[in-house]
Amino acid sequence: MTKMTVKNASDFGRVTIADDVIANIAGQAVAECYGLVGMVAKSPLAGISVKRGDNTARGIDVTAFDDFSVTLDLHVLVAYGVRIPEVARTVMERVKISVENQLGLTVREVNVHVQGIKVAD
Repeated sequence: MTKMTVKNASDFGRVTIADDVIANIAGQAVAECYGLVGMVAKSPLAGISVKRGDNTARGIDVTAFDDFSVTLDLHVLVAYGVRIPEVARTVMERVKISVENQLGLTVREVNVHVQGIKVAD
């Protein structure tokens, strides 16, 4: 297990996929999910990113493995009143499908960490 980019070599050359690219694709998938208010930054001082905000990689940790697979940890803020297990399951499915289809990587796990609940204003 390594915390770095994913590298895939072939007869034609090498493809290197940065963690930020993987996190951005996962973030785009998360932005389409009902019940999420936003992503919570990895650092508590960095604040909260709005769901459809500019930094889609915020709050997403990527762990790359030598067998071209990844594990993703998502730190999210959910809306008050939603069924959290259903929202988390939807997020897991969408992220897994997006990363596997767009990048050809195997997603071992998508872990959703609910960091808070936002009550409507």
